[in-house]
Amino acid sequence: MINSSSSKGNSATSAGRIAGPLCLVLGLLLVLASFGGAWGPAYGQTVVTPTPPTLVADPRIVKLVDPGCCIPGDDVTFTIIVTNEGSADAHNVVVTDTLPAELVLLDVTTSKGTVTIDGNSFQVDIGTVSPGEVVTIIVQARVLEDTPVDIIIINVARMRSDEGSGEASVEFPVKEACETPSELPPTGSTMAQPSAGFRPGLLLAGLLLLVLGTGLNLRARRLGRSTDA
Repeated sequence: MINSSSSKGNSATSAGRIAGPLCLVLGLLLVLASFGGAWGPAYGQTVVTPTPPTLVADPRIVKLVDPGCCIPGDDVTFTIIVTNEGSADAHNVVVTDTLPAELVLLDVTTSKGTVTIDGNSFQVDIGTVSPGEVVTIIVQARVLEDTPVDIIIINVARMRSDEGSGEASVEFPVKEACETPSELPPTGSTMAQPSAGFRPGLLLAGLLLLVLGTGLNLRARRLGRSTDA
């Protein structure tokens, strides 16, 4: 005659021995997955080594004007910004500019390079601009007293280098009177976003499965000992 309690104990023990390790494995996988891809190289995932990018220079030029409106006799400041957004040095960088006839050139300064002034024209020999480097050129000028009002003054700065060329322009009106722009209200602060690599939900589920798997293993061992006895 088959002992039913012994049979049930053996079935429970077998089920626990299967379910316990399975929960432990799934729990461990979920815990690892909750930390994103940082665990991949340590656990046998294929790591693809990217091909090193080709180093290329990318010089850029930007020009700004202040104020944005003038009356005859006003001083005006132009700011020329030269950058290199590439991954290699830009060589023999030169900036040239000729102010229109309504302006008189007062002074030119640069954060790098040498300045040559000839009347209303100037040239800045910058030389080499490294990746990420910023070169700032400040141009001081004045609107002539006899400049007619209700006109638009346009000024263009040009840049050339061994790797390419570009230009940047600004324009501003000359009026009898300029309105003072109202200050814009401050914008709201930007809240930091949580890291996308960590997943707390997966971590919690993995830990629960680890606890469950451990409990099933212990229960299966106790049932196995009682059945043997």
